[in-house]
Formats: sequence, structure tokens, C-alpha cells
Amino acid sequence: MKLTVFGASGAAGRQLVSHAVDRGHEVTAAVESTTPDSRFRPSVEQVAVDVYEGDGIETALAGSSVICNVLRHTKTTPPDYLTVSGRHILDAMESVGLKRYLTVAPATVQHEGEQRGFVESISCMLLRLLQPTVSTDAADHVEDVTNRNLDWTVVRPLRLGDGTTTRQYKTGTITLGVGTVSYGDLSSFLLDCVERGIYLRMLPKIRT
Repeated sequence: MKLTVFGASGAAGRQLVSHAVDRGHEVTAAVESTTPDSRFRPSVEQVAVDVYEGDGIETALAGSSVICNVLRHTKTTPPDYLTVSGRHILDAMESVGLKRYLTVAPATVQHEGEQRGFVESISCMLLRLLQPTVSTDAADHVEDVTNRNLDWTVVRPLRLGDGTTTRQYKTGTITLGVGTVSYGDLSSFLLDCVERGIYLRMLPKIRT
């Protein structure tokens, strides 16, 4: 299977690319710049894109059957970075007939009727207060995704960080605590969704 990973040069993206190669997939890494090329293994194709402007996206999609979006805000990204970049990716997918799309959003994004535990509710409230731009932008992107006629999956961790890839995680309609999910475990779960065809048109949460 061939995957295109947007945000491939970030912490989650590098892990996802590496794990995908380990699991036998072909990978196109969509990055802002193809220099340096040493950050990925030789089998990984790199394509330079400007996701916010929409440049190079269709080139990055060529030959792939699965699109993974692990873009994240930085200090220099605009407030609507996820929404606008995601829209460009989704529009390009629709224009070339691609259906499978996976993305990551913070657990502050909630779907209708969802129940939360006390600790999760407090944690999400604090995150929305501390990162209002990220929370609003992620929610807008997820609304766009879920209104598309695509085979989408939105994975929702509460917190992400460095750490060991354990593959000992729980997913689905679960209650989250305050623990951090490693980028490696997030990547492993995304690939589980790809390979097993699970959580189609669903917004699973993940915790370790």
C-alpha cells in the first residue's frame, strides 16, 4: 500500500513515515522543503508542498491510496492553518478520486452526544483556554472532514509527546485521563486503521 503523509517532517510525521516503511508500505513524504533528504530512508519519496497555499498537493498524492494528515500548529502558522491546509488536501483528493483519509485532532474536538469523564472534561476545558486558536481551528477542520463523502478517520489524543512506542493503547469511545500518547503509538494506531480498515467515518480517541 502507498501512503502520502502530510506533515511528514514533524515529530508525529517522522514516526509515521518510519513505522509505515517498517510495516512494508511505500511512502511519499509531503514536506515544506526536500532538503535535507537524510531525515528519511532512501525508499521514501519526498515532495515539496505548500499546503496552506495549495501548491504541490496533487503531485504528492500521485500513486497513493491512503492520505494521512498529521499537520500541527507551530509558532509561525496562521490561525486557520489546519482548516485551510486540510481543505486544500481534501479538495485535491476529491479531484483525483481518492477516498481514504486519516487525520489527527485534539480531544477538545467533541462530536454530538459524546460523554466525557470528569478528568477529561477538565483537561479539555483547560486546553481550550490555553490553546483557543488550535482548538477552534481543529474543530473547523474536523467539521469539514466529516461533511465529506470520503472514508475518513479522525484520531483524537488528549496530549502527544515523545516517549516509547508501546503499542499498548486503548482506542474508541473511551474516557481519557491526563496521560501523554507517544508519537510512536499514535503512528502505530493510524497504521492499524489503514491496514485493518477500522474506524471508517468515526472519531476514535486514543490513550495509553
